Amino acid sequence: MNDLDLVRSMRADVPPPAPARLAAGRSRILAAASRPRRYWRLALPVGAVTVAAAVAVVAVLGGTATPPRPGSAATPYRPGTAVTPSRSGSAGSHPPPAPRASLAAQILTVAARTVAVAPTSRPGDQQWIYTRFVQTQTGTPDQSNENWIRFDGLEQAYYQDGQLIVQPESSGSGGPLDSYDTLAALPSAPAAILAAARHVVGTTQREWENWSSGSAVAELAPKTVGDAEFDYLALLLWNAYAAAPPAALAHVYQAMAEIPGVTVARGLTNAVGRAGIGVSANGGVSWLLLDPRTYQVIGLNERAISQRSVMVKGAPITFSGTITMAWADVAVVAAPGQR
Repeated sequence: MNDLDLVRSMRADVPPPAPARLAAGRSRILAAASRPRRYWRLALPVGAVTVAAAVAVVAVLGGTATPPRPGSAATPYRPGTAVTPSRSGSAGSHPPPAPRASLAAQILTVAARTVAVAPTSRPGDQQWIYTRFVQTQTGTPDQSNENWIRFDGLEQAYYQDGQLIVQPESSGSGGPLDSYDTLAALPSAPAAILAAARHVVGTTQREWENWSSGSAVAELAPKTVGDAEFDYLALLLWNAYAAAPPAALAHVYQAMAEIPGVTVARGLTNAVGRAGIGVSANGGVSWLLLDPRTYQVIGLNERAISQRSVMVKGAPITFSGTITMAWADVAVVAAPGQR
């Protein structure tokens, strides 16, 4: 019997949670970008309407890491920092050529230019957003959940036992409008965006662990400042499934291009088999998937690896596997129940 067999046998008699209970997870996960919370980390994320995190174990094809830069975590080096040229050498000598941008930086720059001019419209506050969320996870059945939420986040709906349930929300926090406004409020300069990210996620390992426990994009806590910055920006992009200001999206991609160690991989697929370009800041443990034509976010892929073994029926087991997730369908509709 392998570890997955043991995992499947654990609490096998417990029925899956009802959609009503799962629906509440959406607001908590989507709110993570603006309202970081403290949780104990689990060995593996639990599948739900808005679970978090997801993965493809794939070799990096063509990814090039940005070389490390000088500077401490407290004062990270950023492109554009003035560098005093050397005064040594013979008269008329030329300064060394600027380093070539990594493949990841090149792709993210193209992404920024593409989304900046993409036609888009902001839904009305009381318009409904339909989503079909799909997740696959090693050793468990695939999950597909339909949900409706008003753009202002003040109502959501779902089907339970064939009946459409519409429920009010006391706050729109974590809803599509909240995510839209969070992006719109970002500064435009890459360095300022990265500073804003650090303000939310912190600059220490303990702060990163606390923040990532409520994040949809981080199964494992960030290990570097750049990793933490990337995870925060990836979460903003993931939460913007309904709509996003084009200029703000472009600024986020430009900021990602400045993060050291970001790599890309072509040929990855999301939970519904849609091909995308993967972008990662942790060596491919997790990937943010972009459409290769529009550069919109289409999925999250992640390796699920626990940081320590746990005891299952008296035997130590380290969980492993893959998780993939995707917004398979997103549409603005007139009323809940419509697709």
